Order: sequence, then C-alpha cells, then structure tokens
Amino acid sequence: MDIALAATKPETAKSKKKKRGRFTGLYFALPLLLFVSVFTFFGIFYNVYIGFFEWSGIGSKAFIGLDNYVSLLHDPNFYQALGNTLYFLVITIPLSMALGLLLATLLNGVWVADGLFKSIFFLPHVIAVVTVGTTFAGIYEPNFGLLNTILRFAGAESWAHSWLSEPATALNAIAAVYIFANTGFYMLIYYTSLLNIDQEIFEASKIDGAGVLRQFRHIIFPMLSGTHITLLILGIIHALKVFDLIWIMTEGGPGGETELISTFLFRESLLKYRTGYSGAVSVVLLLIAFGYTAFQLRVYNKVRR
Repeated sequence: MDIALAATKPETAKSKKKKRGRFTGLYFALPLLLFVSVFTFFGIFYNVYIGFFEWSGIGSKAFIGLDNYVSLLHDPNFYQALGNTLYFLVITIPLSMALGLLLATLLNGVWVADGLFKSIFFLPHVIAVVTVGTTFAGIYEPNFGLLNTILRFAGAESWAHSWLSEPATALNAIAAVYIFANTGFYMLIYYTSLLNIDQEIFEASKIDGAGVLRQFRHIIFPMLSGTHITLLILGIIHALKVFDLIWIMTEGGPGGETELISTFLFRESLLKYRTGYSGAVSVVLLLIAFGYTAFQLRVYNKVRR
C-alpha cells in the first residue's frame, strides 16, 4: 500500500509541474494577445458601427440604417472593383504557387550554391513595393520603356503597347509584377515543406523506377496538400489587401480597369470623404475574407481525414 502511494506521488507532482509549464507561456503571451485583440476587434466593430451612418469623417454623424449597404449593392463601381479583385486573385495566386513549387522542386536537388539561388529568387519579395512598382512603371512606359524597346528591337512592333494605359493590358501587367514580387515567398514555404518529407520515400521510388515527373505527381504534390491550402489562404488574404502596387502604377485607372476593393475603399474613404459608406464596404470585404477562410479550412480538414 505504501509502495503504491509512493509511486503515485511523483507522477502527481510531475503532472502538476507539466500543467504549470503549459500555462506559463500563455501567461507571458496574454498581455500581447489582449493588446492585439482589443485593437483588432475594436476596428472591426467600429467599422460595423459607422456603416449605419452617413459621415464624412469630420463633424456629426447622421444615422441612416442600412442605406449604405443598399447603395453598395446598387453601385456599379463596387461590382467592377469586386470583379477586378476576383480576376486578380485567380490570375496571381495559382501562377505564384505553381512557379514557387517549380522553383522549390528544382532547388531541392541543387546542392551547390543553393543558398545563393534561394536568395536571388526571394530578393524581389523583400524589396520595398514602392521600388518594385516604380521600376516596373518605367519598364512598361510606352515610348522609352525597356519592354517596348526590346519588342521593337526584336521586330515585334505590333506587340508593343501602352501597357498601363490600355484597359486590355493594364491589370494583367500589374498581375505580372505581383507574381514577380511574391513567387519567392511561395518558393521558400514550399522548399521548407519539401525538406520535411522523408528522403527515404524518394530513394524507394527511385529503386522502383520512378522518374522526376512521377515523383512530383505521386509524392511531392500530394504530400504538400496542407501547404497548398495554407498558401491559398495566405495568398488570398494578402492579395485582397494589395493597395500600394496598384496605386503606385495606375491609381486604379484607366477607367477603373485596375481598381481593386482596397483602392476602391481608399478612394471612397479618404478622397470622397464617404467614411460611413467605406465602413460598409470594409464590412463586406471582411465577410468575404471570413467566408473564404472558413471554406478553405473545411476543405483542409476533409483533406487531412
């Protein structure tokens, strides 16, 4: 009996110590969590609140109920910005992920100067967006820009365009810049995930006669399903917030062809002084982001099962 009691006492003390250690990290993180939560949720609820008012951001507010949301549903400029945003997401995210996965797969087999190659491909992501946007605005310049100069030199005069001034090419030109700037991020995440795959799986597949393409199709791509979902969520949330690149290169023009939800929100709030209306826009944008994230997480949980 005494022996049994003596055996259980150390276990009880050990479990209490483990529980105490489990909550220690939470105690240290709690002030920061509270600080971030207060500012985050205050901003969300304040946007919901001002969405029910007609307000210029200065002076008194006039309560108008759901009128801002009704106006939003009948605003063609909002639908144009929403359509441009969806098109931008569909173009940029799959291509960025595909290029990032391709580069990560290629670099996974490189042992000489692999750090140099990773740094080169990742460098555009850490360069200031202002620098990237200004540089490519110069490259796309119709008369003396580098792109049109190369096309004319190569005898492809018909391919030269006013890339940022023509409705048919403006958003695609900006999407290409976004892909250039963010592919390195996707590459780095994929490369890190590839390192976590057991190398014995690749060795066994080689013994079975699997080539690079079969390894990619049956091993690499399926085993990175969690990474695909994570990057989709992060990519869409990030792309929904793209503002600086658009504003630097076109300011939403020509004729609203490059207007995204973020620039539309900025224009309505700070240029047209429609703060209440922009609050309604931000609430709709938040609901879209939440809805998509919940959908992706549901798909991710099904994939894991």
